[in-house]
Order: sequence, then C-alpha cells, then structure tokens
Amino acid sequence: MREGINLLESASPTMISEMARQCWNEMDSNQSIVITAHRSPDGDAVGAALGFHHHLKAMGLTTSVVLPDRFPSFLNWMPEADGICFYDEETESATQLLHAADVIWCLDFNGLDRVGKMEEALREAPGRKWVVDHHQLPDDFADCLLSDPTCGSTCELLVDLIVGWGQGELLTHDAMACFYVGIMTDTGSFRFPSVTAHTHAVLAHFMSRGLEHASIHQKTFDEQSLNRVQLQGFAMSQRLHVFNDYGLAIVGLERADLNRFHYESGDTEGLVNKVLGLAGVGVAIMAREAEPGLIKLSLRSAGDFSVRDLAAAEFGGGGHKNAAGGVVKGMSMPQFIEFVSTRLSDWFNAGV
Repeated sequence: MREGINLLESASPTMISEMARQCWNEMDSNQSIVITAHRSPDGDAVGAALGFHHHLKAMGLTTSVVLPDRFPSFLNWMPEADGICFYDEETESATQLLHAADVIWCLDFNGLDRVGKMEEALREAPGRKWVVDHHQLPDDFADCLLSDPTCGSTCELLVDLIVGWGQGELLTHDAMACFYVGIMTDTGSFRFPSVTAHTHAVLAHFMSRGLEHASIHQKTFDEQSLNRVQLQGFAMSQRLHVFNDYGLAIVGLERADLNRFHYESGDTEGLVNKVLGLAGVGVAIMAREAEPGLIKLSLRSAGDFSVRDLAAAEFGGGGHKNAAGGVVKGMSMPQFIEFVSTRLSDWFNAGV
C-alpha cells in the first residue's frame, strides 16, 4: 500500500490561522466538548459532526454530538450515528449538554438562526463557540472562526484543520469515512466547480490509508427505499416544469404527492441535481410543500448564474453560487410555479 500523501505539501486552498491552530492546545480530557451542526442536517453536516467526533475521541477527548433534528435515513449507517442527541426529540438532555459544554464546535453553519428551534439554547450556552464553515458572510458569534467559502465542504476544512494540528496521519477509519461522505455529498459526487486538486489529495490520502470508497457510495446512494424511487420517478415524469427559453426547470411536489409515496426525510435528496442534469437546463429548482403555505426550495445552477443571489433576493435564503436554499410563504404550489414564470425575464435579463 502506498504511503499517505503529505497534505501539507498539497495545494490547499485554506490557510489555517494561528488562532485555529491554538484551539487544539485549549482542549483537554477534563473538558466537556459538544459538536453541533445546522438544522435539517445534510451529508456534510452529519459527516463533519461525526467525523470530528471520531477524531477527537481517538485523541483522548470526550465529545457529544447534538443536532437540531434528524437527518435522512440513508445516512443512518454512519459510525455512531445512533449515539447522536437530537434537540427536537430530547430537548432537556440536549440543552443540558449545550449548557455544560466548555467548548461547542459549530460546524457547517454561519449563523445561530441556522439551528432552528435550538437557537436560544445554543445562544445562551456559556461555552466557547468555535466555528468551522464554508458559507459566505458568517455572523459574528464565534470565539474562533475557520471559514473558507471557496472550499467545497466543511469536512474538507476539518481535514485541513486536523492536518494543521499535525494529526493528519492519525485520522481513524471511522473519521475518514464520515469526512468522505461530507465531501462526496456537498460536491455532488465531486462534480461541482468547488472541487480542487486539494480535494482529490484529501481523498487520495484517505484511500491510501485503506478507506473503501466504493462501499461508502453504495451505502449512501444504492440502498434506496421503493417509496423514494417511486416518488422521484413521479416527480420527474409528472411534476416537472421546463422553461426552455431560460434554461430553467422546476419540480414542484405538493403534500398530497409526498403523502402518496409515504415521504420520509431525505426522499427528495439529489432530485434537484437530476433536474439540473437535463439537457439544456442550467438552473434547477426543487420545491417541496412542507406544510400548507410553506414551500422549501433547493436551487442548483451550472455556470455563472448565481442561485445564491436568487435565493437571497427572492426566497429569504442563501448558500453558495451554484447551490442554495430558500423558502416561500403564503403560496400554493401552482401559485409558486406561476410566480416563477412571471419573474424569469427579470432574473435572466436584468439580474435578480
């Protein structure tokens, strides 16, 4: 087996600040350490939280993972996922963990409002808040901040941080598996422009140390429920709206559609990328009716069109240039589709 790649010699896009490096020296085995991430956690959030938990545990520290709510079931296989404390299910226990923590690692979010109903408990927690994130314009709540919006995932940033601590060769198999999930999912299986030579250097380092990447892909993507497959097929065949003149397409799923296929969290994951993959489509929107009068959006784009700017201007959201999210309030799905059709000219001809 080849020796691991020296990540410090690869073309890392991230300069680890001295302050971030010092975080290691400020932790010890007598401290209570909590790791958390944003609400509706995706692969990067879960991978970052669990991967960092595995690494710190291997280094002799005691950590707890507290998340605002559950993640899609296709991530349940991840090592020690069953040990996570979910705020919406165990509010008292989660609050106690947050308030007793000496250090709270806040991963993959740039503002306290991104943790949903857990915001007040996190805001009032007296421990130091150390943030690792790759979203733009972080709020001023971190005692220590490692932020790089050009990086494809928070998991990649965490690997840089661990390497900056001189511990790159000490990453465990479980930690690498979790970090791989985050990098894989937040880069669209390594096809987004945010993927760099350094990204691949990180993955090569994992593989050189024995990580079986194929099994991670299989467990994450290839063990789907029949309901999920049928829902996504129905969405693409019956709920797809394509505006050819603008290269934009929308899939809009109402509550009745979701109920018909016994929707569970994560069943629409990846659907927006399927829409974006259609020939001639450069901007894709996946709209899901979460409740009457509330539609949640996932937006993706290819090229120069910024769905982050669109989400911020029209849908109270944000994210990255080519991947963003938002919400629509007070509209039914047909009303939303009609709204989009009336705004296309402004979005594409005059900018949002």
